Amino acid sequence: ITCPGVLLKDKEEVYLSVSVLGQYKRTQCVPAAFPLFFQEKLVFEKVFADIADPGDLVELLEFDTAVLELIQLIPPVGRILATYEENTRDFLFPDPKLTRGHHGLDREILMKRSSSFTGIAPKLRFSTSSLITERLLGSGRSHVQ
Repeated sequence: ITCPGVLLKDKEEVYLSVSVLGQYKRTQCVPAAFPLFFQEKLVFEKVFADIADPGDLVELLEFDTAVLELIQLIPPVGRILATYEENTRDFLFPDPKLTRGHHGLDREILMKRSSSFTGIAPKLRFSTSSLITERLLGSGRSHVQ
């Protein structure tokens, strides 16, 4: 995460939280100095037992929201510095014109800064990859994972 010219007045560590498909994960904490480097892979796995048609999966992903938050560990519960929200379909499968690489590699987005964050909006550079598989259930029905 880059944010040129911005110094955080509080020195408590920061982390990135990610909520996708009803699951929450977070990165390890890093020192509160830009640029922030999170060299981690966050893996989200979801089984959709009632979906057999790929079109239904697309619709479900459009109604789900991916939420990313940059949080600083300021007591008592932490302070949200910046957020990013997008429907999960577009987050996992971005429009080709928005990427420089292939299939969500090396994407850059501007986060929306909170009212307590002074300076320009932080820019997050990341990549996503998705794997969708079809599995046969014991009753002969299939589902998407």
